[in-house]
Amino acid sequence: MAFDGATGQAHAVTDLRSDGSKGWTIDGYALSPDRSRIAVASLYGPTKEDVATHLAANRIWTFAIDGTDFRRVTPVLTNTAQGRSQFAVEIRDPVFSKDGATVFYSYGEFWYEGTKLQGASGIWSAAAAGGGVPSLFKAPNPCSLVDASVDPSTGKVAVSHSVCIPGQAQDGIYLHAANGSGAPEMLVGSDASLDVMLVTPRWVPDGSGFVFVATTPVNGKVVRGLFVFDMASRKASPIVLPEGADAAVLDGTIAPDASGIVYCLQEGDAKNLHFIDLSVAQPTDAAITKDGTSCHPVW
Repeated sequence: MAFDGATGQAHAVTDLRSDGSKGWTIDGYALSPDRSRIAVASLYGPTKEDVATHLAANRIWTFAIDGTDFRRVTPVLTNTAQGRSQFAVEIRDPVFSKDGATVFYSYGEFWYEGTKLQGASGIWSAAAAGGGVPSLFKAPNPCSLVDASVDPSTGKVAVSHSVCIPGQAQDGIYLHAANGSGAPEMLVGSDASLDVMLVTPRWVPDGSGFVFVATTPVNGKVVRGLFVFDMASRKASPIVLPEGADAAVLDGTIAPDASGIVYCLQEGDAKNLHFIDLSVAQPTDAAITKDGTSCHPVW
C-alpha cells in the first residue's frame, strides 16, 4: 500500500496476484533512491525450476512504483540440505545501494540437530536489474548478519549483528564499508540497558543518524520503543517509549526531508501507523491509520 501524506488517502501498489494466486506474503521491501522502483522479498512468482528445488524460499523482485515491470533479482537456488533435518532458506529485507544499482538482502540457512536450531544469516548483494550472480557482502564472522540499511550520504551499510559468539563479538548495529571490506564499527551495542531489535534501521536523509527499535527498562518493565542514533555524538536517544501495558513500537522511518517520522505502534492485536510532525516548534504525534493492520512504513 502507498499512503499520500497530503491527501490522507491510501491505495494499493500491487497485490502480487497477477498469476491467479490467492496472494503472497512480503518479508521486507524498500524504495530505490530515485523513488522509481520497489524491491520486495516474497514467494511470489515461482517457476518450474524453483519448484524442482523443493525449497519454499523467497525471491527478491523489483518493480515500478505503479506495480508494473517486475524484474527478478535472485536466481534459482541450489538445494544444499544434504540430509539436514527441516532445512530451510530464509531470504528477506532487501535494500537498495546508494546508487540504486545493487540490492542487499539477508540470506540464511537453518536446520535442526535434534531439538537445537542450527544455521546463520549473512548479507548478500545482487544487481538490481536482475540476471546477475549474487555475491556475499561480508565474509563469515562470529555473528549472524541481518537487516542491512544504506547510509544515503556515504553508501556505507549499517547491519544488525545477532547471535554473536560470546567472547568474540557483541550483538548490535555495526557500520560496514559499502563493499563490505575491512573491520566494521560498532555503533550501538546490545546490553542490559538497551537491547537492539532485529528491525531494519532507517537513515536520516543527510546521513546524520538513523532511527531504530530497541527495548529498554522503564519503571520496572521492559519497553519496546523507537530510538535515534546521532552519528556526530555516537549516542542513542529515545523518541517513542509507549506507556500502555500491551503497547510496542514495531518499526519506524524518517521522511526524505526529515520533516517527520512514521512508526508502527502495536496495541494488543492492533497495528497502526503514527506520524510525528517535526516541522513545527512543538512536535506532535498522531495516528494516521485506524485499520488495525497497517505497519512497516518506508517513505
